[in-house]
Amino acid sequence: MKVHTRISIVIFILSIIGVVCILPGVSAAAACTFTRDLELGVTGEDVRCLQQYLNGAGFTIASSGVGSPGRETNQFKQLTKEALIKWQTANEITPATGYFGQKSRAKYADLTKGGTGSTNISDEAAALNAQVKALTEELNKQLGEPSASPTPVPSSSSGEKQAREKIEKAIDMLEQATDEADGAGEDREKALRDLEDAHEDFRNAIKSYFAGKYAEAVDYADDSYDGALDAFEAAGGETREDEIDELIDEADEAVDLASEKIDEAEDAGEDTDEAEEILDDAKAKLKAAKEALHNDDLDEAEDLAEEAEDLADDAVDAIGENSAKDEAQDAIKDADSAIDDAREEVEEANDDGEDTDEAEDLLEEAEDKLDDARDAYDDKDYDEARDLAEEAQDLANDALDEI
Repeated sequence: MKVHTRISIVIFILSIIGVVCILPGVSAAAACTFTRDLELGVTGEDVRCLQQYLNGAGFTIASSGVGSPGRETNQFKQLTKEALIKWQTANEITPATGYFGQKSRAKYADLTKGGTGSTNISDEAAALNAQVKALTEELNKQLGEPSASPTPVPSSSSGEKQAREKIEKAIDMLEQATDEADGAGEDREKALRDLEDAHEDFRNAIKSYFAGKYAEAVDYADDSYDGALDAFEAAGGETREDEIDELIDEADEAVDLASEKIDEAEDAGEDTDEAEEILDDAKAKLKAAKEALHNDDLDEAEDLAEEAEDLADDAVDAIGENSAKDEAQDAIKDADSAIDDAREEVEEANDDGEDTDEAEDLLEEAEDKLDDARDAYDDKDYDEARDLAEEAQDLANDALDEI
């Protein structure tokens, strides 16, 4: 079996799980009977059948998760609408708005020659059995082995579902490893050996799946995934798991750094309460990111790791913010005291008959600056508040010099 190109097994199992079907005479599209128009917000088994049809026809609702091949739902939501618009556009249905009305229903009937298939479990199982048989014969022909009849596919069970999910996961890694191995350097030979072993495990996973030995299929699929991952890494590839693991490490370092800076600020007598609260949030996000990665929820792990790092940075900023806040508060107090002292001196000088006009003008300017400083403080612009308060104090001192 060659390992340099995408092998026929990948095409084969993708067909089984409803991702793609390319063999002549085997259709992955569901046959449906539509007795009403479908649009955003409606629910029903006819919606599920429409999703199955769109997925099978190449207008995929979702590549993974809810709405993906094999995981269609009875709910017409935004992803279904978007896939339908693509189908309408491809079939020149105007306007292509994602509303499955009379024009779309007529086009569907024309494309499927008026198929009236049912969406019940027994019919789906029968259709899948026929597809599996054809695909199995094609696989055995390509592998040079005698044909064997597969075990009939019953309604979906948890074991069968887990086996399919594991096989699909192995496929993704096999494809990545194959692409990476094609361009590998000095470790190319090791990558190809690992990939060949992964293909053998994958082949056994398929055989076990057909025999209804789903637990065994899961084990082989896991081995195939691990072997493909080894090949991928030997070829110099970096998985998304690796990338997210690095993000988590970076967030971990940011949390440690923030913790050190908070300890230093606390030892210096600074107020660190706000910074500590933010850091606690960062630690909680980091812990959740690690759990999400462990559970293979990569998108969630990525988001949480980024949030944790941002919060750690915010915690450090909060330390400096508290320091600036204290400085601004002290400057405002000093300016207020300086203005009060200058005001008393100016009033005494005025009572003594001295010319205090210039001093009084300076004091008014100082009071205006102090008001601006207080406004800046209320707006949490502490650096600006400190600067304005210091200017106010300087003006109050200038007023004294004019007496």
